[in-house]
Amino acid sequence: MSRSLYRSRLKAALEEEAARFHTSIYEDLRIFEEDIDGTEAHDIMLHEAGIIPREALKLILEALEELRAEWREGRIEVGPEYEDVHEYVESRVIEKIGVEAGGMMHTGRSRNDQAMVDVRMRVRRELLEVAEDLLRLLETLLRRGEEHAETVMMLYTHGQHAQVGTLGHYLLSYFDALRRDLERLLECYRRVNQNPLGAGPIGGTSIPIDRQRTTELLGFDEMVENSIDATSSRDWAIEVAAVSAILMSTLSRLASDLILWSTKEYGYIELADEYSTSSSIMPQKKNPSTLELVRGRTSEVYSALEELLAMVKGVPTGYHQDLQGTKPPLWRCLDVIKGSLRIMNGAISTMTVKAERMRRVAEESYTYAVDLAEALVVEAGLPFREAYRVVAHIVRGLRGRSLRELAIEELEEAAREVLNKSIEVRESLIEEVTDPYRSLERRASRGSPRPEETRRMIAERWRILEAMRGDIEELKGRVKRAEERLRETVELYLKG
Repeated sequence: MSRSLYRSRLKAALEEEAARFHTSIYEDLRIFEEDIDGTEAHDIMLHEAGIIPREALKLILEALEELRAEWREGRIEVGPEYEDVHEYVESRVIEKIGVEAGGMMHTGRSRNDQAMVDVRMRVRRELLEVAEDLLRLLETLLRRGEEHAETVMMLYTHGQHAQVGTLGHYLLSYFDALRRDLERLLECYRRVNQNPLGAGPIGGTSIPIDRQRTTELLGFDEMVENSIDATSSRDWAIEVAAVSAILMSTLSRLASDLILWSTKEYGYIELADEYSTSSSIMPQKKNPSTLELVRGRTSEVYSALEELLAMVKGVPTGYHQDLQGTKPPLWRCLDVIKGSLRIMNGAISTMTVKAERMRRVAEESYTYAVDLAEALVVEAGLPFREAYRVVAHIVRGLRGRSLRELAIEELEEAAREVLNKSIEVRESLIEEVTDPYRSLERRASRGSPRPEETRRMIAERWRILEAMRGDIEELKGRVKRAEERLRETVELYLKG
């Protein structure tokens, strides 16, 4: 159509540059089918409420399904002459069936509630995709954690050797962090999956609509009841970005570790070629670029969150065109987290672990100093702070020797020199506390890297993972069943 559906109040069309500036049609293409679904549900409800005649409904549904087919076949072409996808869809329906029937489809509805229902439906679908990607990564972490429950590695604080641990225990720590990210995601999903349709522009409608019916047809858990809140609030969109930002911070820290560990200086892991790049000039290079991009693109999600917060902070209650801008940062968040989760899953599932190198670094470290201090508490009865002083004195005097080269006599002499006390310890103590496997076995605390404890935690996490998988399948099932019911209802009216 040559004239915008929405400009009857105005004499002139938007100037060409102003039209390009004003349109949201390009970012709206992501919600094309959601707009069709939402319109079909709304118009079925209008017919059931006695507002749209059956024949008019049938014509509207036929036109909408034709549009859906054109979209799926790649035959849709739109430009800035349309303000948004909502105008495009309504214009095309009227073009196909005339204004007498097509002009009924927007009855009792505003673009304000229409846009919000479309975006919420799209976001809930993508959040479930993110949840499935997260499940796959969590499964990979558990599987590789099981493989490496006894793979000795150094644990660091301040970038310095801290205590001996295992790679399995390390991977399990990120399972737990990412599990919390998934829990936040599912909590966020509950607030996204609420129906704003029927709220009108801000104050409802005098048309006797049935909001509960569209809530059922579109598979929402509940409705956003207050009409002002339904069309003008964007806290749910900000929450999506906030949850995404926290998730990306977890992935970014994990990526930083793996990038560091793949260097020649560490040599703990090697990424598969499929997740590495090479240099344009240095033939020897194998770069962990995919993980660097995960770390780098974290800032895109952070900036999207800041953009959303800044966008809404000064907008008065009610819809304003500023809020049109909430969609692009939302789409960026979802694209980045889905891509990052898939890259991280692939990189971890295929990386080569250099266990011998990890073990050697651990054996040559002074990290066993804490084990020795704790052994003096248990076996020599020293207060921990005195044991700490004795071992610190020993470490200062080793001058390049390893702790495992320490003689028992030197230990006893250090106690006399530092504490003016005599202690007696077993001859085998030094050998036991400086052996990485024995060191791990001595860790009695719950949640420690002791292999037996790690395996217990992994077994428990498998049960948690399966329960979460069940929760996500249930959420997906609800949406799928609603989509099937809507399709069946549409087909019923099309046949009639």
